[in-house]
Amino acid sequence: MTWLHRHKHLVLVSILGCGFIMQSTAHGMGGQVFAKILMSLIFFAVLLVVFEHRRSRIVALLLAVAGITSSWARYVLPAEDFQRPLTVVRLVLEAVFLGYAVAVILGDIFKKSAVGADDVLGAMGGYLMAGAAWSSLYALVDTLVPGSFVLSPAFVAQSSDWDGRTAMLNYFSIVTLTTMGYGDITPVRAPATAFAMFEAELVGARMSGGVRQMPGSSTAFASVNRQSEGQGQAASLPAHCSKP
Repeated sequence: MTWLHRHKHLVLVSILGCGFIMQSTAHGMGGQVFAKILMSLIFFAVLLVVFEHRRSRIVALLLAVAGITSSWARYVLPAEDFQRPLTVVRLVLEAVFLGYAVAVILGDIFKKSAVGADDVLGAMGGYLMAGAAWSSLYALVDTLVPGSFVLSPAFVAQSSDWDGRTAMLNYFSIVTLTTMGYGDITPVRAPATAFAMFEAELVGARMSGGVRQMPGSSTAFASVNRQSEGQGQAASLPAHCSKP
């Protein structure tokens, strides 16, 4: 339990990464259900790792339970009349829950006089959660204002079902957050265009810049990089070089 508490942000980043990968590879009913189970577990992981104070944890628990319930309700209420309202409710709750988690985790980090390696991983987790929150906002906009995005031909077939569209918007949100912008998905209607600008400038650039300016962040980033490089070098050693 001590190791888990010390490295909680590492665990969080790992789980979030698995969630993004699973949503991108979910195919068929079995894959979609497994992805839903994993996303439900991610919500509870965020709840346990990020929210340490009783009041914030209660608020987050209510949001998480409501979001998970609305996500699974599509299988209980499959009628077409229920799908759109359930989708809107789910996306709003996901965006609010993840946005609240980002605010709490970054608020806790910025309160510290100096940051360590696990705090940098916490900021990375906040970065990924911000991307997921913005992805939910994009999906909400696309649901309420169809035609908000223009897709390259390679993405048209992938966006034919809801899970494919979710994976596509996750991708768009992350590349926008990192200000890479490949141009294969383009917001063309308001408010999607405004959300993309806010994500790139206010969330992406400002959030990463704020963490890097904190005391001790340079050392912490270097420590994280050394750990990653050490793991990569160890993995690349041939068998006869490993210790008995």
